Amino acid sequence: MSPEPPRSRGASPITLRAGIIGLALSAVVAFWGQFSADHAGYNYSTYAHLPAALLIPFLILILGPHVLLKRLAPGYALTTSELIVVFAMGMIGSMVPDWGMTRYLVSLITGPFYHASPENRWAETFFDTLPTWLVISAKTDAVRVFYEGAAPGYRIPWMAWISPLLWWMSCFGALMWTGACIVVILRKQWVSHERLRFPLGEVSLNLMGVGKDRDDPPMVRTTAFRIGAGLSLAVVCWNIASYWDIVSPVPIMGPDVLYLKVHPSIPDLPIRLNVFVLCFAFFINAEILFSLCFFLLFTTLQRGVLNMLGVTAATTMSPTGLVGTQSIGALIALVAWGLWMARRHLAAVARRAFGKDPSVDDSGEFFSYRVAVFGLVFGLLYLLAWLYSIGMSLPVSLVLLAALFTIYLGMARIVAEAGLVAMDLPVNANNFTAGIIGADNLDPSTITALGMTNAFARNWRTFTMIGLSHAAYLQRWMAPATRHLFLWICLAFAVSVVTSLYYYISAGYAVGADNLLSKPGDLVPFFYNTIMTWNSSVTSVSDLELVFFGNGIALYMLMILGRFLFLWWPLHPIGLVAVAADTVRFMFLPFFLAWLIQVILLRLGGGALYRRAQPLFLGILVGYVLGMALSFLVDSLWFPASPHQFESFIN
Repeated sequence: MSPEPPRSRGASPITLRAGIIGLALSAVVAFWGQFSADHAGYNYSTYAHLPAALLIPFLILILGPHVLLKRLAPGYALTTSELIVVFAMGMIGSMVPDWGMTRYLVSLITGPFYHASPENRWAETFFDTLPTWLVISAKTDAVRVFYEGAAPGYRIPWMAWISPLLWWMSCFGALMWTGACIVVILRKQWVSHERLRFPLGEVSLNLMGVGKDRDDPPMVRTTAFRIGAGLSLAVVCWNIASYWDIVSPVPIMGPDVLYLKVHPSIPDLPIRLNVFVLCFAFFINAEILFSLCFFLLFTTLQRGVLNMLGVTAATTMSPTGLVGTQSIGALIALVAWGLWMARRHLAAVARRAFGKDPSVDDSGEFFSYRVAVFGLVFGLLYLLAWLYSIGMSLPVSLVLLAALFTIYLGMARIVAEAGLVAMDLPVNANNFTAGIIGADNLDPSTITALGMTNAFARNWRTFTMIGLSHAAYLQRWMAPATRHLFLWICLAFAVSVVTSLYYYISAGYAVGADNLLSKPGDLVPFFYNTIMTWNSSVTSVSDLELVFFGNGIALYMLMILGRFLFLWWPLHPIGLVAVAADTVRFMFLPFFLAWLIQVILLRLGGGALYRRAQPLFLGILVGYVLGMALSFLVDSLWFPASPHQFESFIN
C-alpha cells in the first residue's frame, strides 16, 4: 500500500529555490529527451509515463546531490516538499519531448506541402480545406530546408513557425487546462474515497524516501536496495561489453523478444523480459497483475477463434479489430461506472462551486472547485470554438470531445489504479468519431479537421491527465498544503515546450530532419493518409462491431458484479480494458513474474515481507536506469552511427 502522508513534517511550502531547480530540471529533461531520440536513437526514453528521460537526470542531478547534502550539509539539502515540487515539475516537463508531443506536432506542421505528390493526390483531395494557419506556408522554403538541412550561414525562419505554433499551443493549453479541471474535480474521489494506489506515484515517493520514518531515500537506508542496484547495473554493464562482441548479452535489451506460437490461427504472444516494466509491476496489486495476464491470454485466444471462423473484416471503431472494439466498450463502461461511483462527491463539488455548501473542503486541490467547474466549461467551449475554426462541424466536434475526454479520463484512471508504466491508447478519438458517425456522412472540411487532430487525438502521454493526476497525488505529501504547485508545473510545461521545440527545429535545420534518428517525416504520410482514407471510403459500424462493443460493456459489468458478490472473485475489470493497448501485449512476462513473486512473498511472509522486498526492486530500477545512461554515453562516444536499442515497449 502507499505510505500515508505525513501529518506534522514541518516542511516548508514551495520555495523559490525549489521552483528554479524544477524549471532547470524540466529544461534538462526536455533537452535530453529530444537529443537522445534525435541523435542517439534512444527514442523510448520518453515513451513511458514515468520515463527514463525524467528518472536519469532526477537521479543524477537532484537525488544524488540531495543525499550527499543530507550527509555533509543538512541545512542546504532540499526539504520533503521541495523534493516533491522538483519531481512533479520534472514529470510534467517529461510529457513534452519527442513521443510526448513534439514529434506529433512538428510532423503535422511541416508535413502536407513538402510530402505532397501526384501519387498521393493530397493537393486535389484536401488542400482546399486545409487550415493553412496550422501548418507552415508553402510559399516559403522553411519546410524544405528543415528536412534537407541548411547551408552554412542560413538563418532559421522563426517567423514562419510562430503562427502555427501559437495556434496549436492555444489548443494544447486548453486541453491541459480542461484536464487539470477534471483532475481537481475527481482527485479526492480517487485518492481519499476510492483510495486508488497510484503505483507510479508510490515508486516516486519511495525513491525520494517520502512517507517513511526518515526522509532518506532507500539507497541510504537499505542493503536490499544496494544489492538490487548493484546486480542490475552489473548486468547492464555486461551487456554494454557485448557491444564490442566480447561477451554474449543477457536477453533483456530492446530487440530481445520471443514470439510464442501455439497455433497458426492464434496470434503470437510476445515474450520479453522488460526489466523497467518488471520493477514498476512489482508495485501493482497482485489481483490486477493476474487479471492483466488472464485477459491477455483470453483476448489472444479470442482473436484466434475469430481467425479460425474467418471473421477478419476491418472495423471502424478500432484499428485492432473486433477484440479492440470489445475493449472500447469496456473502457466506456469503466468511465461511466467511475462517474456513477463518484456521484455523491460530484454533487458536493457542485454545491461548493455554486456557493451552497462552504463546508466542502477544497484546500488540498490545485485550485478551488469553483474555478475547476467554471474552468471546465470555459475550456470545453474554447476547444469547441477552436475545432469549429479549423473547419469541423459543431455536432462532430461534440462527439470528438466526448470521445477524447472519455478516453483521456479512462487512461488516467487505469494508470492511477493499475500503474501501467507504458500504456498506449486503446483507441484514437478521431478514428472512433469517424467510425461512429461514418466517414461518408462527414463533409470534406470536417474530415480534414479530424485528420489534423492527430496531434492530440492519438496522444497518450501529454494530454491524458496522467501526469496532472500524479502531480495532484504527490501534492498530498507537501505540508502545509499549497496551491502554488499548479502554477509551477504550468511554468515547467512551458519551459519544456520551448526547450524541446527550439532544439528539435534547430537540429532539423542543422543536419536535416530526414537525417535525425527520430525521423519526423515518417509520421507525415501516416497522419495525412487518414484524411485520404476517410475521403475515399464509405464506413459504417457493422452489427458485429455493435455486438462486440456491447459484449465489452457486459463483460466489464460482470467483473464489477463478481467483485461485489464474491470475496474470492479473482478478476479485476481493469484488465479487460488495458489489454487493448498494443504496448501491454509485450508486457505479459513482466506482469506474470511480478504476480508470481508477489504471491510467493505474501504466502511466505505476508505484507511485511512484500514491503521489505520493495527496496530490492527500487534498486533494480535505479541500477537499470543508470545503466541506460551509461549505455547512452557509450553509444554516443563509440557507436554514434549505429546506436543500440537499449529499450523497447512495442517491437
